Amino acid sequence: MNRREILLGGAALAACSREAESQAPPAPFPMRRGVNLGNALEAPKEGDWGYRIEPPHLIAISNAGFDGIRVPIRWDLHADADGNVRPDFLIRVAAIVDQGLALDLKVQLDCHHYEGLIVNPNAERARFLNIWRSIAEDLQDAPPNLIFEPLNEPNGARWTGAFLRTLQRDVIEVIREHNPNRLIVLGPSQWQNIDALHDWRPPEDRNIAVSVHYYEPHAFTHQNAPWMANAPNFGREWGTDADRDRVRQQVRAAASWAQTQGYAMQLGEFGVNRAVPIQQRAAWTRTVREACEANGMAWCAWDFAGAFPVWDRERREMIPQMQEALFGVVEDRLGER
Repeated sequence: MNRREILLGGAALAACSREAESQAPPAPFPMRRGVNLGNALEAPKEGDWGYRIEPPHLIAISNAGFDGIRVPIRWDLHADADGNVRPDFLIRVAAIVDQGLALDLKVQLDCHHYEGLIVNPNAERARFLNIWRSIAEDLQDAPPNLIFEPLNEPNGARWTGAFLRTLQRDVIEVIREHNPNRLIVLGPSQWQNIDALHDWRPPEDRNIAVSVHYYEPHAFTHQNAPWMANAPNFGREWGTDADRDRVRQQVRAAASWAQTQGYAMQLGEFGVNRAVPIQQRAAWTRTVREACEANGMAWCAWDFAGAFPVWDRERREMIPQMQEALFGVVEDRLGER
């Protein structure tokens, strides 16, 4: 979808406003209620962080009411120095894609934890682009319900909106060599923070959507997290009127940006870690989910069975409080059998 630069001057600005008013809204983000399969393929080796993706999990996800999965993947650990992804790893990813699509789930493949690129983007640029060339060529015949997300949470001083946009433009070009029409999901810098939308916009392309992440307040969602050396402590229960209003305002700001810019919007990650009492996790999650739905935004919870779980691996069922927080009802659904 082409965008016009804002024109200065009364008559030109009025004409631009009339055009914007007549412009059709973007198609909704296709995955409306997703869940991240975290701690699996973004680990150095699947299973290293305690979780492997299994076909019964995808069945349970579908039965729970989700319509899609986001799959975070540490692609750079499975590619050679030039960026050619190992065939065996492509086969593993393709199997998950096929299983998800067979269950009528949307599947969003994400490039996660590419720390070398984040730290030294100029040195890693060619390899990053070749990694995506490998992925795009291997999966070019997949149905449209497969979605590509080239880079997760760029962050650091060098990753300005303009710098990120340049790399995103280049990776779009690579993906389009074999996937001319596939949906590509992009996000801003600063860990895909909602506040980072103000100095960024995606490169021009015909099928782009935007994803932001939300873990605010960080001192609450990450308090007592066992993997953090200096985990924060929120110091009180979350859930005052001011707490909830803050969530609604921030989600509304993201939705407003998307409407103004003409992009479908996803909240691609949100969650509270398992060290926080379940009632608090559920209250925050429900507030975020309801704010997304009130503003027409798709959402994708972090995560299925990792450090922010909605699934009880021992009982092999959805955690009831998280089921209610995400879907509003607790039903006796078929889980993993």
